[in-house]
Amino acid sequence: MKIYKLLVLVICSILLFNACEKEELKHECKRGPFHLSFNTLVDGEQFVLNDTLYEDYLGRKYRVELLKFYLSNWALEKQDGSMVSFGAVNLVDYSSKNTLNIDAIIDTGVYVNLHFGVGLDSLMNASDPADFESSNPLSVAQNTYWSWASKYKFFMFEGRVDTLGGQDPNVIFSYHSGFDTLYREITLPLQDLFITSEADSIVLQMDLARVVKGDAGVVDFVDEPFSHSLTDFEIVETISNNLPDAFIVN
Repeated sequence: MKIYKLLVLVICSILLFNACEKEELKHECKRGPFHLSFNTLVDGEQFVLNDTLYEDYLGRKYRVELLKFYLSNWALEKQDGSMVSFGAVNLVDYSSKNTLNIDAIIDTGVYVNLHFGVGLDSLMNASDPADFESSNPLSVAQNTYWSWASKYKFFMFEGRVDTLGGQDPNVIFSYHSGFDTLYREITLPLQDLFITSEADSIVLQMDLARVVKGDAGVVDFVDEPFSHSLTDFEIVETISNNLPDAFIVN
């Protein structure tokens, strides 16, 4: 009788353990679709390449003729501090009709922060663009690689500014940031975003006006019209240091 009772106890324990284990796995493996879209503004207004005039910090009219940059190392942070990666590297290029949209299947639950980088980390920045197919963001076809430096351009921003007090921008400005020290990691709060098994989404926004005028300093299109990182490094350093405050999650 004692042996029988002991055998029943063991069998019940095994069944209970297996049931709990299956329930945990079911909970942990519950996943749902997640969508991230990206948008650029200028002083709160929708950004348009080439066709729209904006005002700099001195009221001078300018237009943007090139805006291209890398966003990489995407991750969502859970309440317990663990990270869920959902993307590697994307190239935002406003000369292309393709907009940035990321779709992923991730664990359901509450997320507190969005993490990503502007530019490329040192490992990706050491890549050889010839190793990638033309459609890849890191391929030579993207025209984002400095062969003289064997490094990628992280943030490319070009245009013209008016110096005559009119509506016709006449002076060229051009800024290309690169090198490992200009990679910036950004963390944005999500206000306890709850990802369910249904389709959930967020919109990531960047205000270009805050990139050239922020807590790290001001970039003057007339007095400081050019830096491709090799010369006048402090200009692209200012741009890079302003980037973290230029992004919000909407």
